[in-house]
Amino acid sequence: MKKISIYVLSLILSGAFFVSCEKDDNNRGLTLDKNNAELIIGEETAVKVSGGVAPYEATAADETVAEVAVDGSDVTIKGLKEGNTTIKVTDKEGSEATITVAVKEDPFEDEKDDATVRIKWDTYEKIAGTDEGTFTLTKSEDKIVTFSWTNEEGDESLVLALNDPEDRIGGDADEEETASVRESVVVAGELTVTVEGESTDYNVTSWRLVQAQPADGEEGTPDTYWIAFTADGKTGLCVAPLTVETE
Repeated sequence: MKKISIYVLSLILSGAFFVSCEKDDNNRGLTLDKNNAELIIGEETAVKVSGGVAPYEATAADETVAEVAVDGSDVTIKGLKEGNTTIKVTDKEGSEATITVAVKEDPFEDEKDDATVRIKWDTYEKIAGTDEGTFTLTKSEDKIVTFSWTNEEGDESLVLALNDPEDRIGGDADEEETASVRESVVVAGELTVTVEGESTDYNVTSWRLVQAQPADGEEGTPDTYWIAFTADGKTGLCVAPLTVETE
C-alpha cells in the first residue's frame, strides 16, 4: 500500500513539473525585432513582438513626440515632433519590453518645394535645372528604380539603383503620402559616383520616398519623385520626373 502511495505521489509531482515547464514556455519574456527606432516627423515604422502572452499593449512615455498603435503582434510608431521618448510594450501577464525612439526633422524639408534641386550628395550640394547636365529616373520591369545624372562635360556622373519591390515609385501606392524602406541588413541598392573619370561604389542601406508630386494634368507629363537614401553612412537626395514605368 505504501509503495502504491509513493508511486501515485510521484506521478502527481511529475505532472505538476511538466505543467509548470509548459507554463514557463508559454510565458517566456517578450522579444522585439528591434529595440531602437529613428523616425522623421510624420514617418511610421513597425516593430514585431514575439513571446509573452497576447494581447499586447504599447504606450509612449511622451505622446507628443510619438504615437503608437498595436495590431496583433505589430507595434506601429509614428513620429510627431522632434525629440526622444520610449515605448513600453506589455503583454497580458505584465511582462515588459522597451523601445527607444528618436524623432528628427526631415533634413530635406526645404527641398520639397523645389523640384529644380536634383542632387544633394557629398560634394554635390545642389545641382539645379535642366542646363546642369542630364537627369533621368526610370523603373524596370524587375522593380529596380534608377536615378542617373551626367554633367555637361560627361566626366562626372551619379547612378543610383534602388530595389523597389513594393512599387513605391511609379506603382499603385498613394502618391500623396510618403513611405519608407527602413535600414536593413539586406542591401537596398547601389550608388556609383564618377568624378573626373574615376568611379566609387557605395552600398545603399536604406531609402525613403520623401515626396511624390503628381503630374500637372497635361497628357504625357510624368510624376516627379523626391527620394532620400543612405549609402555607407552618408545621406543623399535625388529629384527627377519618372520617365519609364513598369507595365
